[in-house]
Amino acid sequence: MKTTETTESTFETISTDNLAEAMGGAGTWRQLSSFAQSHGFHVTSTTGGHHKGWAHRAGHAIDVRTRDHSSGEVNAFMRAARARGITVIDERHGGNSAWSGPHLHLQM
Repeated sequence: MKTTETTESTFETISTDNLAEAMGGAGTWRQLSSFAQSHGFHVTSTTGGHHKGWAHRAGHAIDVRTRDHSSGEVNAFMRAARARGITVIDERHGGNSAWSGPHLHLQM
């Protein structure tokens, strides 16, 4: 005869908002925004909107507009971001189903 023991968890859950704060989310998107703006790029999305992944909601990602910059300027910006340890996804030519136009996705 097989017996099954049930144990109750003593861990408390934390809200998504508090989790983002605990993981440094609010500070992270602000740092990313400051970096982008210091390079002349306009931030189009931080924690709101319709995003597929967790990074925007947790405050670890932003999107920046590229339409008012030359390819050379965008490429130089991507190199500078990557040199600072920022993950850059070039979504100028399409993206996932939530894609809203040409932009760069920056994430830490």
